[in-house]
Amino acid sequence: MKAARRFPEASLWLILSIACAACMEFYVAKIWSAGQPPSFSDLYAPWWAAHELFLHKRNPYTPAVAHQIQTVIYGAPAIATRPGDPAEMAGGFAYPLYAAFLFWPTIHLQFPAVQILVLCVSAAATVGSLLVCLHGIQYRGSPVRLLALALFTGGSFPILQGLRLQNLSLVAGGMLMLAIFLLASGRLTLAGVVLAASTFKPQFTILVVPWLVLWTVSNWRRRQYLVWSFLSSMATLIAASEWILPGWISNFVRVVLAYRSYTFGRSVLDVWFTHNGATFAAVAVLLATISLCWRYRGYPANSPSTFVAVSLVLAATLVVIPTLAPHTQILLLPGILCLLRYPNPPSTSGRLATLAVWLLLGWPYAAAAAITLSAVRLPTNVLSHWWEVPLLTSPALPLVVLFALGFLIRHQRWPEAELNRQLP
Repeated sequence: MKAARRFPEASLWLILSIACAACMEFYVAKIWSAGQPPSFSDLYAPWWAAHELFLHKRNPYTPAVAHQIQTVIYGAPAIATRPGDPAEMAGGFAYPLYAAFLFWPTIHLQFPAVQILVLCVSAAATVGSLLVCLHGIQYRGSPVRLLALALFTGGSFPILQGLRLQNLSLVAGGMLMLAIFLLASGRLTLAGVVLAASTFKPQFTILVVPWLVLWTVSNWRRRQYLVWSFLSSMATLIAASEWILPGWISNFVRVVLAYRSYTFGRSVLDVWFTHNGATFAAVAVLLATISLCWRYRGYPANSPSTFVAVSLVLAATLVVIPTLAPHTQILLLPGILCLLRYPNPPSTSGRLATLAVWLLLGWPYAAAAAITLSAVRLPTNVLSHWWEVPLLTSPALPLVVLFALGFLIRHQRWPEAELNRQLP
């Protein structure tokens, strides 16, 4: 009888997830992406950079290569208004050189074939990220509920945006989740290798790597293989890159500085504070994150408390790094699922923060549904004026998730028996 009573509720969530995913797909395909150049893709720059580097021995960080990329993506190369104008590098290769290694097997393929391949890899990485997170929080739900979770995740704007732009955030997030899974499974050496590979998007790992080093030091004898594996893998990637293109690091730094200029890169804190205020707020976020996670550094990798601590670190990362791109919110997936797993924090502030998270998450689906229903009577060119409405909550979501996780990890009481588990 109990199972029978739960089934209609699970079915209702499944139906709702299907409807939300369908409405969000309509919004992304017909409204959000309306007016974009037909060849616009975040994938072309790293693929073409690898193509030119390995086939023609060209430096992918040069304006000449950037202009080739701009011609394909935007239809014409960017025109510099002054010598050294960062705009001349807009849309160019802005990754560490070893990111090109990912595309080495594809350099002889046509770009449309690469797009299909990366789309499949990105979708698989997203599903894998969800499964790793569910494993991390030890979630046990019915198949119907798991399917609904998968549809809510895959049908969210950040995931659909990442898939449509063919941005590598989903792949980087999937690799980072794989490293966490390997860590929880006790495969520290392999986890270090995958963690090093995931640094092709270095902003994603800028906080989680120091946290894992701190976690390792707290039990150095059993956990040191993670650090040695990570350092040796990073040394290999950097040395191989230097062998292929001597001096690439200075080129990469120059391009990153230009990237921040032509993309007007700002952090979530920059939206809510002045420039100086955002700096102080970032320091406060980092100190608070360290303080909250400190007592969990001794817990084993496979404990839920360690996963919650990692989720907090990833949420803090998204708050402090200079980006507002929704597709980077793949880093919030572990934290959101932690809040789903522990829906009733002990503190009133935690419950209010968690409620705010659900409201912020629900808004894009509700707005996309309203736009989709309006499309029955209104043409898409009219609805395009409202394209920003589903995205209004996006700048607030990382900060609110961070607060909710902070209250959760501060007040939740984890079993002390976790400290005595056998895995590192």
